[in-house]
Amino acid sequence: MENKFCNIPDCNDQDFSLRLYNGVQFCTAHYNEKFIAELMSHLEAWDGTIEPPDRLKYLIGRYYGENEIALIGQPSLTKDIVHRRAYNWLKTKDGIVFTTVRYPVDKKKGYPFCVEVHQTWLFNIRTLTYTFLSEGKK
Repeated sequence: MENKFCNIPDCNDQDFSLRLYNGVQFCTAHYNEKFIAELMSHLEAWDGTIEPPDRLKYLIGRYYGENEIALIGQPSLTKDIVHRRAYNWLKTKDGIVFTTVRYPVDKKKGYPFCVEVHQTWLFNIRTLTYTFLSEGKK
């Protein structure tokens, strides 16, 4: 019987979760394999001296969002914040350090008590984990 859940030939995984990668359906294991391969490819291509390409920022944010990483006792992060509001990107031996800004729209709308919060994070490329490093208010 042909496996209808994964587009990798001879895959016998009966993972019923629908995982689309570039419009093609895969089991979770093969989806993760393709996703991580693309993420690492973009990371290797980025020299770290300029802001990373949008696709790399998107993948870093998407990885966080798809894995619903819960950082107990740490601030929350979303894929949109990483993709659209991160700045000060720095490639290090451990991964990527970046700063995000929270609540920029509220401040622009003139809410009197709104303060932008800038959070610095590390995305560790070896462990595929996120670490909250610091926070500052402006």
